[in-house]
Amino acid sequence: MLLCMACFWAWAGAEDAAEIPLPEPENGEFAILTPEEDPMIGPHHSGYLFADGETSPYGYADPSITVSIGRGRIYDTNYTYARVRIADPMQLRVMTKEKSLAAKNTGLGSMLAARVKAVVAINGVLEADVSGESQYAFVDGPVMHQGEWKRPGEKTSEQKLANWKAEMGLDTLVIDSQGDLVILEAETWGEIYEKILAMGDRAVNVLTFGPALIVEGEPRYGYDRRQMSTNRPAQRAAICQVGPLEYILVSSEGPEDPPDKNGLKLDQFVELIYTRFPEVETAYNLDGGSSSTLVFRKGTENWAKVNSPKNGKKRGLRDLIYFADAWVPEGQE
Repeated sequence: MLLCMACFWAWAGAEDAAEIPLPEPENGEFAILTPEEDPMIGPHHSGYLFADGETSPYGYADPSITVSIGRGRIYDTNYTYARVRIADPMQLRVMTKEKSLAAKNTGLGSMLAARVKAVVAINGVLEADVSGESQYAFVDGPVMHQGEWKRPGEKTSEQKLANWKAEMGLDTLVIDSQGDLVILEAETWGEIYEKILAMGDRAVNVLTFGPALIVEGEPRYGYDRRQMSTNRPAQRAAICQVGPLEYILVSSEGPEDPPDKNGLKLDQFVELIYTRFPEVETAYNLDGGSSSTLVFRKGTENWAKVNSPKNGKKRGLRDLIYFADAWVPEGQE
């Protein structure tokens, strides 16, 4: 197995991201978030944390959410990550550029994050390169956003639904009502779909892409699927859970990113998460390549792409995983 440990690098004053505890609540109140409604109240300017002399924050903190940004290096490849803590599971959310999955319009990650006033966000799983008409099977599984089924749709015919259920199933991520990342595995989409239905209201978001990178603290090596470019160095992205309401978002650089222009194979990406973040219990692979986008504040921009800082290329996204603010300071509605 791969044994190389991560070595770290500093960029623009950034260091290894420290864990930031949630501040004690005072002079304000928590907003009520539901699967259907995000009041979109943040982020608050006073919440950003700056190192001496730096114009870009290294983190954010208010009683509902903390974020710290860090950077590192492994296999001659740089990566950026965000440690996130939240007070309410409904602060972990998914949004789509268009209501229907049939619509292939995209938007920059920074634009989508601004639309929902995210504190921090990462790209989702819907295929961003929509120039062709084909859809790979690994993006054809169940999809639910904020408690609403996107696939299968309400108008799906019985025959089409039966054919879909019989197709090979792949690792599926459920973000449940407790904010936990739940990995579902089965032989067919039908079996996975039934598992989701059995969860009832506990299932809030369902994402199909993968694969699972870490399950119950154990790394998953050896996944091989041609369309996933598993054995080709590439930009990669993942959402990880450390514990209750604690997460890590990871984005690694790739062949388009100077100065190294290297990238990670999938097993190397697993190794990055497993060795650099040994506390991770669950990790799920998101869309990579030029879609890999981590959004936080940069300079005076509340919503900016902060991964791959030396590459100005930005690809439009169809969906976004984001963390909302739930703290309303006194005197602010």
